[in-house]
Amino acid sequence: MYFYPDMKNLQPSDTARLPKVLVLGTGGTIAGVSTDHPAQGAYRAAALDIGQLVAAAPGIERLAALQAEQLASLDSKDMRVQVWGALASRIAAWREQPDVAGCVITHGSDTVEETAYFLQCVLPAGKPVVLTAAMRPATALSADGPRNLYDAVQVAASADAAGRGVLCVVHGRVHGACDITKAHPTALDAFSSGERGPLGFAGSQGVLFTRNVPAPNVACLLPIPPAQPWPRVELVSSHAGADGAMVRALLAASSRGELVPPLAGLVVQGTGGGTVHEDLQQVLNEAEATGVRVAYGSRVGGLQGGLYDGLNAVKIRIRLMLELAADRAN
Repeated sequence: MYFYPDMKNLQPSDTARLPKVLVLGTGGTIAGVSTDHPAQGAYRAAALDIGQLVAAAPGIERLAALQAEQLASLDSKDMRVQVWGALASRIAAWREQPDVAGCVITHGSDTVEETAYFLQCVLPAGKPVVLTAAMRPATALSADGPRNLYDAVQVAASADAAGRGVLCVVHGRVHGACDITKAHPTALDAFSSGERGPLGFAGSQGVLFTRNVPAPNVACLLPIPPAQPWPRVELVSSHAGADGAMVRALLAASSRGELVPPLAGLVVQGTGGGTVHEDLQQVLNEAEATGVRVAYGSRVGGLQGGLYDGLNAVKIRIRLMLELAADRAN
């Protein structure tokens, strides 16, 4: 556990005025170390701890009184629901402290949109919860992590960020958890909020919100599932020649007890407006007849309207998994 700011640089009168922010480290490229020349792309993710990341962001100690904790150290492609549960519980406890302004999570870029949306589903709007990531490892030339972390703390410490739900701050933009998606595999400006655009911007001039969204509805919040295995919800895609063989294989394995937990839901990445190949649709209907919940998204972006308005398929999967867990608990 690390405590900031450095008292050698700030006077007691300065620290007393600073907002209090928790920074949770989970690994990712932002904590990565190059395994080749720093101008090349090879690196090992999650090599540095959160204290080292905070220390590498000049001036961050003047934004907030930081408490930094390492909650996990993994490549975000390997993110697990157990880490999600631990994050949500730690943030909920921290936000209850009256002198706390907000929380920041450093995360890998590959699944940051999933973690953000999970937290959006289980945490009420209130004190800011801000995720950030990086496209270059910490030891790369022109690493983007220090600036992204600086901006994220700036947003978490901003009173104007409160009540907006879970946010993601990358490349100077503030994105909402429902909208953000990784849209490029390597570019520094890799994230997009689609046609809706970002909620605002963070930089040397401070934090500016340019788009308002309704506060998350408390009635739509879902409980964090208990430690037992969460309901299994798998993603399948519709495409030319999709005959449903993958779904049949999942159903058969589940019925034989080879899937633990058994198959409880399917999310279909449909074509265009969520359309599905007729052969695949027939098998999906059979799956529903056995009690498997089926939800539909699109491989080209979030669909408008309906229960999962604007969500892409990976976020629909998270929502459906939480809904099934809540149903099981009742």
